[in-house]
Amino acid sequence: MEAMQTLNPADVWDMAQKAIVWLAGIGIVIDLTPGIKIQPVRWLIKQLGNLMNHDLKEQLNQLENDFIEHKVDSWRTEILSFQSSCINHERHTKEEFDHVIDTLAKYDKYIKDHKLTNGQVDVAHEYIVDIYKECMRTNDFALTKPEEKP
Repeated sequence: MEAMQTLNPADVWDMAQKAIVWLAGIGIVIDLTPGIKIQPVRWLIKQLGNLMNHDLKEQLNQLENDFIEHKVDSWRTEILSFQSSCINHERHTKEEFDHVIDTLAKYDKYIKDHKLTNGQVDVAHEYIVDIYKECMRTNDFALTKPEEKP
């Protein structure tokens, strides 16, 4: 009967190290050879980077989404506040109207791009533009920004 040969774990580890070194060397040569479109080492490094940064990317995406949501909410608040001040007969400069109309355009673009609706801002938009047109027609804007009350 033939004796069964066993593998020594140290020999297996040594062979694995040699195989890794050879594969890395061949991969580097392939990466650096002009005309060969395959880049195994760069691909492997990219995959390792993606694995290591996966949680960080998710956190950044969540932070970006929160920031955009806050920005859109602040546009909405600014528009509705401006409409409210107009309803209360506060006078505004042409620059203030121009700013809020620019904000309306940004808000409308976001709403359309994300297929959302918002009736309150639509009504405010129409109201603000009507007042703006009337002020333009009669040249009746506030000449300066009103002073803040203490």
